[in-house]
Amino acid sequence: MDILRDIDQQTRDLIMKAAETLATDTFSPEDRSVFAPENITEDIKLLVPVQTPIRNRTPRIEGFGQAAVFKKLTSRLHSNTGGGGVGTNTAVAFADASAPNETDQTYSTTAFPFKLLGRKVELGGLYIAATKNRLGNNPVTGGTDALSSRERTKAVEVMLGEEELLIGGDTDHGSGELEFDGLGKQITTNSGNAALLTASGIGNFTNTVYLAGGDPSVLYANARQNRAIADNLEWSGSIQRAFINDTGNVTAGFRVSNVINPVTGSVIDLEVSRYVGGDAYLLQERSEAGENWVQVEELIPMSRIDVASSNFSTIRFVLEALVLEVIGEPFQMKIGGLAIG
Repeated sequence: MDILRDIDQQTRDLIMKAAETLATDTFSPEDRSVFAPENITEDIKLLVPVQTPIRNRTPRIEGFGQAAVFKKLTSRLHSNTGGGGVGTNTAVAFADASAPNETDQTYSTTAFPFKLLGRKVELGGLYIAATKNRLGNNPVTGGTDALSSRERTKAVEVMLGEEELLIGGDTDHGSGELEFDGLGKQITTNSGNAALLTASGIGNFTNTVYLAGGDPSVLYANARQNRAIADNLEWSGSIQRAFINDTGNVTAGFRVSNVINPVTGSVIDLEVSRYVGGDAYLLQERSEAGENWVQVEELIPMSRIDVASSNFSTIRFVLEALVLEVIGEPFQMKIGGLAIG
């Protein structure tokens, strides 16, 4: 019994030490809290808000360190100046018993510090206890409590905030030191302007990207622009707005989900986003070799952290740490001047 008592005391001591918190949560080991984020990716994997199309489909990779370091393409991939314009300007042919030319000069090493996004929720202990198994009660799986329900709501808030930064994040203005650069800041090579998007107009933009060596896979635009594409197709007489089924009932309206690239014949998905404003983004998400041209690198996936409270309450942070990487920047396009309302 004495041995068991000693073991139990040792366990209690370890728990008490593990529960000790320090002043700050920084990258400094001397000051860092012992609390570690608990990954809730599996818990929220069914949360796919329609308002976050860029977040939903952009590939995510695991990050390391305090900054994301990656090779960013700075020029086209073809070799010499010619009909395709200036590429690497490096000969691809080489002589026997020699070595092929390097093209490292077409890449630049880029480092983006990871940025924290999150929300805080604090609820009283009595309220949490009173709502246990009362919210969304299910006789098979059981219910939930107010804290768990609020956590999911805060997770959606963080997703919406990430979507906004993926588009308009800018490290150079306002509270920019806390933001990462979004698509609007990182895409600088190819640009265009239009008031309303049309199928043929999208074809013109894809031609520009094609001449740069790209083949777009998705177009993000606001709701007005997605309606404009549908209206344009209806006015041209190529689509009927009313459909009659075999019982005589009529279904009215349609949504254009993708368009054919008139240059390459590939399919371009049309995604509507609340946060792009008067801009649209024509992106090639992956290279022909299958590499991500646009990706999110996350140091901390969506996680929860329970923080010690001196009151009869529970404090929880719902957060993530990440950065956007536009690796194949020469193959992306930003379209401005678009109508919003």
